[in-house]
Amino acid sequence: MDTLKALEPLHRVCQVCNLWHWHLVSPPDTQGLHLQRSRWLELYGWSVLAAATGFTAYGLFQESSIQVAVGGDDTSITSIGHTVDFIQLVGMRVAHMAALLETLWQRRLQRDFYAELGEIDRQLAKALRVDMAGGVLEMRQQTTRRAMWFMWGYALSQSLILGAKHLDPEHRFPMYWIYYLLPLVVCGLRYFQIFTAVQIVRRRLDILLLALQQLQLSQKSAEATTDHPEPEEDCCDPEQAAVERLMAVRVVYQRVWALVALLNRCYGLSMLMQVGNDFLAITSNCYWMFLNFRQSAASALDILQIVASAVWSAPHLANVLVLSLLCDRTAQCATRLALSLHQVSVDLRNDSHNALITQFSLQLLHQRLHFSAAGFFNVDCTLLYTIVGATTTYLIILIQFHMSESSMASGSKGE
Repeated sequence: MDTLKALEPLHRVCQVCNLWHWHLVSPPDTQGLHLQRSRWLELYGWSVLAAATGFTAYGLFQESSIQVAVGGDDTSITSIGHTVDFIQLVGMRVAHMAALLETLWQRRLQRDFYAELGEIDRQLAKALRVDMAGGVLEMRQQTTRRAMWFMWGYALSQSLILGAKHLDPEHRFPMYWIYYLLPLVVCGLRYFQIFTAVQIVRRRLDILLLALQQLQLSQKSAEATTDHPEPEEDCCDPEQAAVERLMAVRVVYQRVWALVALLNRCYGLSMLMQVGNDFLAITSNCYWMFLNFRQSAASALDILQIVASAVWSAPHLANVLVLSLLCDRTAQCATRLALSLHQVSVDLRNDSHNALITQFSLQLLHQRLHFSAAGFFNVDCTLLYTIVGATTTYLIILIQFHMSESSMASGSKGE
């Protein structure tokens, strides 16, 4: 498959991070790559998942791990700020385990996803005469470029965080960061997998949209040349060609809709846990920014700690933002298909043509594209408003608890 060949470097990296358990092989009698089951990769994935689960359970039930997580020796888990920070660490580890488990559990669906994608590309090449093989190098270059921007964003944010925290002599942050970094990198790679899969779907929808727009133009050109017809032996039936092209677009859209359903099953749990973990991280860092503002003495170190908390939440906020916008724009491509379909010229005397347009219109109405987080919610731009509202609500609740804790502490000192 040409798409597998274009994404081969990404799949190699995902194999190392336990997010891809298929072996890429190139048979001598065929072109492209094919997926072959690898029991060693599956064993490697189950081993890492067991180790991550054990480490998370150990961190939950051991006092020493809690003390390392909160970053100090004179604090306790009853402190609200450190409790929120500890929940953020646990949330990242749980999201990491969910990504590993889903990859192992849904590995056959990953194979089915690329098998269905190969069938879609073959139909596009056969029925619509789209050269899908010519874009392998371009797709690899685009994926590599996005991966570099993604990696540099993570590296820059983590470097700024470490630099800011190292200036605080009373903070044992590096140990917390080490426990946090590996799950963060794997979860970021899982996000990139999801982004790439959604981009694949969007590219096919753009091809279908272009095919419908060309169909409209071809009909207009056919109407414009009715006064000067060509010889019968040099021209084909434009009406029959338009009907065949419209039927091909309809069949391919049916497969793209099934491809989105496979994508939701492959990555639904990861999207749910990743978005939930990002919500925890954003809320936690906003709360720490409030604490730093409240206790700030306007020194350079205090301002740097506030900047570090803002930078820490930046990758999580960027992941949710990119995921929501990308899924929303991809789903809107189906709406644009429906608008282009209704702009196609209709011949009232051709019942078969009219019935085909009506059936395709009903298909677009009932088979709407949507990206779902394991069925709990749809991933689109409304998710951003939901997260902003929930973050504001829980931040107010945490601030109220902080005020109560401060008043109780001052009251006990007064006694």
